[in-house]
Amino acid sequence: MKRLNTLTAIKSIYPAATSSERSVADFILDKPEEIYRLNIQDLASRSNVSLPTVFRFARRLGFKGFKDFKVALIRDIGVGLFFTPDNLQDGSGRSITKNLFEKEIANLRETLVNLDQRALSQAVSSVRKAERILFFAVSSSIPIALDFCWKFSMAGFTCFQSADVYAQEVASKNATKADVAIGISFSGASRETVRCMENAKKNGAKTVCVTTFINSPITRHSDIRLFTAPVAALYQKFDFPSKISQAVILDALYLQVVLKDSTNISRRISIAEEELLAHRVR
Repeated sequence: MKRLNTLTAIKSIYPAATSSERSVADFILDKPEEIYRLNIQDLASRSNVSLPTVFRFARRLGFKGFKDFKVALIRDIGVGLFFTPDNLQDGSGRSITKNLFEKEIANLRETLVNLDQRALSQAVSSVRKAERILFFAVSSSIPIALDFCWKFSMAGFTCFQSADVYAQEVASKNATKADVAIGISFSGASRETVRCMENAKKNGAKTVCVTTFINSPITRHSDIRLFTAPVAALYQKFDFPSKISQAVILDALYLQVVLKDSTNISRRISIAEEELLAHRVR
């Protein structure tokens, strides 16, 4: 799997971190520019944690120790994509709107920088060969699943999507080796979506997840993993940016599938559009 930008990795492991590790993460995410002049003792002191906690934090991120972690973080900060304002509480409608757009754009950029293009290509290949595409999602991820079920259906693919979690579970139990199952979940821990992905994988279906956190339960049942960038801000509670990034990842998947067989798929889309025209008010 492609190495994540260090700031992205910190946000991605945040939900699974201990409270003391979160203290380290909070300090770094809040004041990343200060890492240049801090040693391990300084960071521990500023985060109000012990030296072993900082060391464990670096190891959790996949580094041998603090020195390697600091070098990677300084290098990744230089990319310059991850700093946007958070002035929500006292902002006017105009400033809140501007802030939201900046957050969305920053999240898209961060997602693109860290997107595993090889995994995306594998997903494209799997979808092209699939007899059916099964979409599993709950809650606020359902509209995204419905949108892409519709898009792929318009392109001539046989798809399944339902807002009924029982129907999803039945479909996952009936999945076969000829199917591709796509699970969409911001947290990667939605019980029903994870269970459907587990069922589909047990039945031999190729499983693809679109999620945010690299060690979330859904990844354990996914052959191909596509990640959006996490958000460490008030927006995390509302989950605005990740929805846009999820949709763009799936748009990239859809467009690449279409372009691999543009003549045939364009013909199918045209047939579907002609049928829809008959239902428009004149």
